[in-house]
Amino acid sequence: MPTETVQPKTYLKTFALLMALLALTVGANFINLGPFNVAVAMLISVAKAALILLFFMEVRYSPPLVWLFATAGFVWLVLMLVIMLSDYYTRNWIGPDWRDATGGRNHVEFAKPR
Repeated sequence: MPTETVQPKTYLKTFALLMALLALTVGANFINLGPFNVAVAMLISVAKAALILLFFMEVRYSPPLVWLFATAGFVWLVLMLVIMLSDYYTRNWIGPDWRDATGGRNHVEFAKPR
């Protein structure tokens, strides 16, 4: 268990920083950064998650074993986000009209609902 007593002003500073990051997220939404919009939003959200993990969940003042499991969970979250985003961004590489290995044209038609 944490032996340090956390001062209430630490929580207030963390809360103020989280609100500033929230305002930054909203502000970044109105700026067109092209393909970097998602990257900026994810970077800000990772910073917010790290603040919550360190201060509100009190991992900062915990023993090394808690750090190990918290880090493993955070790495797992990042891995799942990378897999999800790689799937999302590669969905339209092959369209409904494509050519197979013999050069023949293939067309995918969807069945009409009855």
